[in-house]
Amino acid sequence: MMSVPTGGSAPSLPTATGARGWWLITTTYFATSCLMHLQFSLWLVRPRETPWGQHALSELVPAAAALGGLLLGALVLRQIRRSPQPLLLGSAWLLWAAAVAVIDRWLTFSANEYFHYPQYALLAWLIARTLDPTRSRWIPGRVLFWTTLLGAIDELLQYLWLTASYSNYYDFNDVLTNLVAAVAGVLLFYGATARPPSAGDDRRWPRLEAGVVIVVALVVGAGAASERIQMVPRDPIEPGGLAWQSNGRWTLYLQRSADQYGSWQSGPRRGVHYVMRPSESLLALAIASAMLIAYGRRLGAAQPGDFVPDAATISPSSAGKSR
Repeated sequence: MMSVPTGGSAPSLPTATGARGWWLITTTYFATSCLMHLQFSLWLVRPRETPWGQHALSELVPAAAALGGLLLGALVLRQIRRSPQPLLLGSAWLLWAAAVAVIDRWLTFSANEYFHYPQYALLAWLIARTLDPTRSRWIPGRVLFWTTLLGAIDELLQYLWLTASYSNYYDFNDVLTNLVAAVAGVLLFYGATARPPSAGDDRRWPRLEAGVVIVVALVVGAGAASERIQMVPRDPIEPGGLAWQSNGRWTLYLQRSADQYGSWQSGPRRGVHYVMRPSESLLALAIASAMLIAYGRRLGAAQPGDFVPDAATISPSSAGKSR
């Protein structure tokens, strides 16, 4: 999204080139992180010879996560000191940390899933930087929407293709984790900035996002009505979740056996973890989104004189007039 200078002239070449560059960076990052998922997972769990015997890099993930948490905490404290609303921003981060703790305690299969947090926090930050480079539009809700949608597409690709050999169900736990991770990216991007008075209203659904929701709902509804998308198979399904019927039509099953959703499954992180049903996940997504967007609006409720424009928004001519 490019801002058009007053007077109706077209964006300058450097501005247009910079916008295309960020679109390319964001698109490349998402595509690479999706397509390299299996290779990265195998690289992480592959045993390696060390002076202390065979070990995998995945054994270091808990320590790396703890170090990352400390670094994030230091960054958040610095951000809170710079924020025009430090108490509200601090409470938003505490709410985020509580959500991470709940997910880790009951919904996480293994410690390797901690990588969802930097992966989707960075994706959300890149989307925000691409759509709102000067932080003048204030669109945290739209950033969360697109990041969560891309995360859901990523999980579908894993279930159908990338990790089909060991994916037993479409993982709604991970979709929720991706949303929570995206919130961190949004808070890091907008947290220390007061909403500018000229920012557009993010309370109403933009047409594009509303249209996407309608299309997805129609596709899923039509698939369910035609029995091309089902949740519970009668018999175990082959990897990938697709089954060909006797009438020559295929059906996508969201789980490969009937005992996955709504059950407690074994896992290395906590011994067992809960696999959310689609309805439970959608409800959690709706509640989390509503709460976090509400925080975003409160954080964006700037007082007169609070907004300090980004350096990129100050033109040389306006800077000269201010002297």
